[in-house]
Amino acid sequence: DNGESRGSLLIFILISLLAGVLSGITGPIVKSTLQNVTLPQMRGQAFALLNTFDDFGRGLGPAFVAWMIENMGGRQKAFNIGVGGWIFCGILNGMLFWTVEKDEENVRSAVESMLIQHKDCISTGGFVEEESLEEKSSLHQDWSVKDNSVSILDILEVSRFT
Repeated sequence: DNGESRGSLLIFILISLLAGVLSGITGPIVKSTLQNVTLPQMRGQAFALLNTFDDFGRGLGPAFVAWMIENMGGRQKAFNIGVGGWIFCGILNGMLFWTVEKDEENVRSAVESMLIQHKDCISTGGFVEEESLEEKSSLHQDWSVKDNSVSILDILEVSRFT
C-alpha cells in the first residue's frame, strides 16, 4: 500500500511539473507571434487587446473558479472545466502552425511596400505614382530587406510617418 501511494505521488509530481512548464511557455509564444503577424502601426492596439483579456482572466478567473466550486458540486469538477479551457486554448494555439508563416510573410511584404512608398515620397517630394510601386518593389529590395528581414529601424521610421 505504501509503494502504491509513492507511485501515485510520483506520477502526480511529474504531471504537475510538466503542466507547470508547458503552461509557462504560452505567454512568450503568443506575444512573439502577435508581434510578427501584426503591422507596426497596429501593434499597440493588438497588444492592448491581448493584455486586456489576459488581465481580465487573471482578475476574474479565481472568482469564476470559486463560483464553479460552489455551484457545480466540488473542486474536481470546477478544475476539470478550467483544465478543459486550457486544452481548448492550447489547440487554438497549435492551429496557428498552419497560418503563421503566411501571416508573417504578409506583414513583411506590407512593411516592405510601406518602406518603398516612404523612400519614394522623400525622393519625389511627396508624390508617388501607384503603378510604379510594384516595379520599384522588385528593383529596390536592398533598401529595406537584407537576408529576408526588415530592420527594426526601418519599421520604426515607417510607423512614424503612417
